Amino acid sequence: MVDAEQYLFNDLDVATAKKWASTLTAAPVMNSPLTHNPYDVLPCAYLVLEKDRTLPKEYQEGMAASQSKPFTIYHAPCGHSPHLSWTNELVAKIEEFGTQVLAESSPAH
Repeated sequence: MVDAEQYLFNDLDVATAKKWASTLTAAPVMNSPLTHNPYDVLPCAYLVLEKDRTLPKEYQEGMAASQSKPFTIYHAPCGHSPHLSWTNELVAKIEEFGTQVLAESSPAH
């Protein structure tokens, strides 16, 4: 990827962004058709990354809205790599969603 530091790691300091950019490798493109869409049967959430320079916020929101069933939407004030720049808050959002899913699937619900 060209300029990964600017597009994937824009909310990290320069040295850290360079470090992570140097670890990137090529990813294969999946070109076989899906035979089962898990998004239709599993509880789903999407974290909209407000400062993502790779996928604009509006595009992310559109992807989530285009699914056949509603996603739980969360927002994060960070770039494309929240696992690096927004780690504790990301974990909190995952825990929040997990708690919500468990509560909705409990027998009393």
